[in-house]
Amino acid sequence: MTDEEIVTIKTREPFGRLSKDEVITKESVQKELGHILDILNINYINTPETYELFSSCLESLTLAWKKRDRQSEIAFKGLLLILEYCLSHVFDGHICFEILISTLGFNTVQFWRGSTPAIFDSDLSRGTKFRDALLFSLTLYDVNTGKNRLKELYAAVPGIRKSLLGQHAKQFGERFHHLQKKILRYGSHTSLCSISSNESDTEEGFIRSNTHSDNEDDEHPTITSGGLANSHFHQRVINVSNAPPVSLKREKSGDWEIKQGSGGLVACVDPVMSKDHENVWLANLGMNINDKKKKRDSLSASSETLAPATNTLGLPLIKQTIAEVFFHVLADDDVDKATTEKQKKAREEMSLLGVLNNYNRGNYKLNPVVVQEDDYNVYYGGISNGLLWPALHNLPEYIVSEYDDVKNLRAHWCAYVRVNYQFALDAVRNSRPQDFIWIHDYHLMLTGMIMQSLDYQLEVGFFLHIPFQPPDSFFTKYATVGFAVLRGLLRFTKVGFQTHRDREKYVELVKQYLRGAKVTYDDKLDIHMVTFENWTCSLGVFPVSIKNDDFLKFVDLPETTKLKNDIRKRVLGSNPPADARFFFSVERFDYTKGIMEKMRAYKRYFEKHPDRIGKDVLYQIAVTNRRSVDTYRVYQDECIDLADEINRIFKDQNNPEWKPLIFQTDGMQRSELVAAYLAMDIGVVTPKKDGMNLVAKEMLVCNPRAGLVLSTGAGSEIQFTTAGLYKDDGEKNYYRVSNLFDEEAYCDTFYEAALESEENRAIHGKRLHEFIMANDIERWSSAFLDPSWTHQVIRPTQIDTLDDFFSLMMKSRDVRRQIVARVLKGVPIRSHFSISLRNAKESLENTCKPGTHTAVLKSSPDSPDFAHFEIDNELLEFERDLNFIRYIQSEDADNVEQFVDF
Repeated sequence: MTDEEIVTIKTREPFGRLSKDEVITKESVQKELGHILDILNINYINTPETYELFSSCLESLTLAWKKRDRQSEIAFKGLLLILEYCLSHVFDGHICFEILISTLGFNTVQFWRGSTPAIFDSDLSRGTKFRDALLFSLTLYDVNTGKNRLKELYAAVPGIRKSLLGQHAKQFGERFHHLQKKILRYGSHTSLCSISSNESDTEEGFIRSNTHSDNEDDEHPTITSGGLANSHFHQRVINVSNAPPVSLKREKSGDWEIKQGSGGLVACVDPVMSKDHENVWLANLGMNINDKKKKRDSLSASSETLAPATNTLGLPLIKQTIAEVFFHVLADDDVDKATTEKQKKAREEMSLLGVLNNYNRGNYKLNPVVVQEDDYNVYYGGISNGLLWPALHNLPEYIVSEYDDVKNLRAHWCAYVRVNYQFALDAVRNSRPQDFIWIHDYHLMLTGMIMQSLDYQLEVGFFLHIPFQPPDSFFTKYATVGFAVLRGLLRFTKVGFQTHRDREKYVELVKQYLRGAKVTYDDKLDIHMVTFENWTCSLGVFPVSIKNDDFLKFVDLPETTKLKNDIRKRVLGSNPPADARFFFSVERFDYTKGIMEKMRAYKRYFEKHPDRIGKDVLYQIAVTNRRSVDTYRVYQDECIDLADEINRIFKDQNNPEWKPLIFQTDGMQRSELVAAYLAMDIGVVTPKKDGMNLVAKEMLVCNPRAGLVLSTGAGSEIQFTTAGLYKDDGEKNYYRVSNLFDEEAYCDTFYEAALESEENRAIHGKRLHEFIMANDIERWSSAFLDPSWTHQVIRPTQIDTLDDFFSLMMKSRDVRRQIVARVLKGVPIRSHFSISLRNAKESLENTCKPGTHTAVLKSSPDSPDFAHFEIDNELLEFERDLNFIRYIQSEDADNVEQFVDF
C-alpha cells in the first residue's frame, strides 16, 4: 500500500466535511495530522495544545510541500488540515493561522491557488463559510502584524475581490442610474429615442468594455459616463459611525417610530449630510443577528450583565441583547415556520425596513450595518468602552480587569476587528470611486486599514471625537491593541484630532514606536504628514463646535424667560442674597467628567470660605448611563453618597430651605437646558479629559453674561487658550482649573469666580460668546472636508532654483497621469486635482517677471548666476488641463466640440 493510500484511509479529505454542522475538533485534526507527519518522517511535539503541535511541524511540512516530489501532495494535505482547523475556529485559532501564514512566507500565492478550490467547493456544496472565514482571518493577521497579506489572496484568486464587493452589481446599478438621468435630461420619449439611436454604438461598445474577465486587474470598475465622468456622479459623503443619527422606538401596536437623534455626533455631522439627499450614513441601528432564537432568549435573561448600546453621549439606544427585529433578507432561518399568512403580512407592514425606506425618501440615505450580536456586545461593551475609552482618556485605572488576561484580550480584540471589518466592507460596497468616506470615533479605528486593503484608491477620512492620550501600558500590557491602533490610523487619507495636544501625542508615539515612519510638518497649513510603509496620511486639528441656531432659537422665547426665572427661584430660593451665585454643571455621569473631584473641591469650598454658606448653590446634572458596567456603577454610587454628605454637613440657620448642592441624574429637554444656561451665574465644566466638551460652548452661546470655570482637561480650554482668550501674563476670560486633584486651588477658583463683579463677568463672557459664534459647526465640517489641506495636493511653492522648477513639474506630471488614468476608466475627477494644477500654475506665474512669462531662476541655491526661461508653453498646458477638468465635470459632457475647439 502506498503512502498516499495510507493517508486516504487514515485521514478524511480537508474541507470535505459531510455538512456545515460537522465540528472539526482539535483532537481529530491532531490525530489526522499525526498520521501525515509520521508518513513524512517529520518530528513534532505530541501535545494536546494545537499551537505547540503546529509550531513544531509547520516549517518541515512547508519544506516537504515545496520540494515538489511524490510526497508533496501528502504535505499539502497536512497544510490544508491545519488551514481547515484555523478557519473553523477563527477566534481560538487565529494564533495558529498567524504561524501558518508566517511559515508559508513567499509561497502564499501558490498555496492559495491550490487551496481555494477546495474552500469554495465546500461553501457551495455544503453551505460552509470558509471563504468569509479566510478573508477575515487574513484581515485580522494584517491588523495585528501591520502587513498586507490579503493582496496575495487577491493575486491568487483575481475574482474574489469583485465578488466580495459586489462590483458587477454596482456597475449594473450605475448604468441604470445613468439611463434614468438621460431620461430626465431629455424630458420626452421622442427625444430620448432620437439620441439613443445615435448612441447605440457607443453604449454597446461601453458595455463590452466593461465585460472583463476575472483574470484582469479591474479593481476600479468603469462607471457609465459616456466615456468621461458624468456630473450626476458627483462626490457624496459616506458617513460611517457606530451610533445612528436617529432614535428608534417600537410602539405597543408593533409599528416602528423613527426620529432624528440629538446626540453630539448628529449635531456635528447632520448639517453636512443634509445638503445632499444622495449622501449615505452607515450605522448600527441595534438590530443585529443571532444564530438561534433560543440563544437570544438565554442572553436576554442575563442582559443585566451586558453593556447596553448607547450613542456617542453614552445615552441608551436599543439593548442589543433583546433586539427582536431582524432584516428578513439576512435572517430568514430565524423566522418561525408556523407563522400564518396574516402574521407575515403584518410583519411586512410594520417592518423596520419599510420605516427606513420612508425615512430615506426625504433625507440622506440611512443604511444599517448588521453584525453578529455576540460580536457587537464584546466590541462595544468590551474593547470600545472597557479598554479604548479609558485608555485614550489616560485613565488606565478604569480599564476593566478582564483584560489583564491576554487570552480574554485577544478574544475580545477579534470581535472588535470583525465588527470593524463589517463596517469597512459595507462602506466600500456603498461607495463610488469619487466619494469621500468619513469615519467617526474610537469604535472604528481600524476601518481605514481594512478599506484600503479592499480598494487602495478610496479617499477615507477619520475624526476622533475623544482625546488621544494613551498611557505607556497601552503599548506594553495591551500591545496587541495599542500598536494596531497606532498603525491603523495611518491608513486613513486624513485624520482629524480635537486639539493640538492630542495630535502631538499621536505624532510623538508614531516617532517612538514606528521606526520607519517619516514625519514632516507644514507650518503654513499646520498639518503633519506621516509616510509609513508606502502610505501617507495627513494629520490636522479641527476643534468641533455646536450648531448655534439650535440653542439661540430658544433664548428669546417668552416661555424660556419664564422657565429661566422658575429655575433660578427653585435653585437659589425666592429671596436670595444679592451676592448669591448659581453654579451650574451638566454632563454624562462618567468618570472622565471629573464629577467626584468637583464635589470634593466644592465641599472644601464651604469649609474654607464659610461666608459663602447660605448664598451659593451648585446645580449638578449628571445623566446616568452604563449602569451595567461595574466601574460606572461604583463611581456613580460614590458620587451620589458624597452629594448627600455635602447637603447633610452644610446648613444655614437663617435659611433652612437652602441646600448647597442639587444633584440630578435625569436629563433635560433642550428648551429647559437653555433656560438653565440663562439662569446660571457661572458655568462649571471641569472634566479630567474630554475631546472638546461642547457644554462650555453651549453655555456661553446662550448666556454671554455668564462666567465660566473650565479645566485644562477639556479640549475647548485648549482651543480658547490657542485663540488668546486666556493668557498667563495677560487677560483671562474664564477661570482655569489646572489640577482637579488639588482641592485647595480648585476651591479657590470657585471663590474667585463667585466674587467676580457682574460687569467683568459680562465683558469676559461676551468675548467667549463672539469667538464661539464665529467658529460654529459649519466651519468645522467645511474645514475637515476641504481637500486642499491633505498631502494629495501640490502646495503653492516659492520657486527660486532650477531644482525647484523641475521638482514642481515632476509633481504636476504625477497629477496629470492620475487624471488620465481616472478618465480612461471613466472615474470622476476629485477636486484636489484641479487645486493642485491651479497651485502649480500660480507658483510658476509668481516666478515670472511682472507682465511677462519669463521665469528667472538660480542654477543652484548658492550660485550667483541666473537662468531665464520662457514658460509660455508650460502655463498654456496648465490652462488646458484646468479647462479639461472643468469640461468633464460640467453638465455638457456630451458636447465634445466645445472642448475640441479650444
